[in-house]
Amino acid sequence: MRHCLFLGDAHITPDDREFQKRLAAFLVSLPERFDHLFVMGDLFEFWFGFTGYSYEEEYGPVLQAFRAIASAGVRIVYFEGNHDFSMGPVFTKELGAQVFPDAHAFNVDGKRWFLTHGDLVAAEGLRYGTYRRLIRNPVTYALIRALGPKRTLKMAWKLGAMSHRVYHTPEAYDARRYTTFVKRKFAAGFDAVIMGHTHRAGVITYHVGDKKRQYVNCGDVKKAETYVIYNPESGFAVKKGLEPLTDL
Repeated sequence: MRHCLFLGDAHITPDDREFQKRLAAFLVSLPERFDHLFVMGDLFEFWFGFTGYSYEEEYGPVLQAFRAIASAGVRIVYFEGNHDFSMGPVFTKELGAQVFPDAHAFNVDGKRWFLTHGDLVAAEGLRYGTYRRLIRNPVTYALIRALGPKRTLKMAWKLGAMSHRVYHTPEAYDARRYTTFVKRKFAAGFDAVIMGHTHRAGVITYHVGDKKRQYVNCGDVKKAETYVIYNPESGFAVKKGLEPLTDL
């Protein structure tokens, strides 16, 4: 890996046509500037990977941009969130993306990165933890497949609104829980912990012994228009704005 870009938490809906076009124009400017795109979850307000259903009607501009950058050699790595999961054949086969349902570790430039969407970090003891386990299990997946895409999508927008009201609470985004979590990962030997979910972008440096460790969050690419870039010379940096890129 050389140059990487991290984004997520746009919660795109079919009505977000103008935003989809802006994001698509930004994405197609990535080739030759970035070789890896990490989507840190919840890019879509709802996604479930049905066989034979492309979501072209709902998310066409963004999907077309993904196809273009994949064809140009950008590797797409997708960390499923709490709104987009079981990404299915569009991502795994057509786009050739690496898809991770939960956390995964990478070795990059001699350093260890721990990546995850981040929704389970503060879920212990919360109703959200139960909700997440209910949504992300084989029985629910089988029911969704039986309902099919059209009926599931009609339900999904209502369930998504309920999820935001009930489970996206200040407790779920308690910064102290995230601090405790990343410090545990640093103690386990990771040099960087990279997440989304909180919608709060930042690169926070900790000094652990004689080494620097970093907690990285890509923020919210829709409302705040934030994302994070990485290159081996300068490391991680938060960027803002979705104008097509002209340089690194």
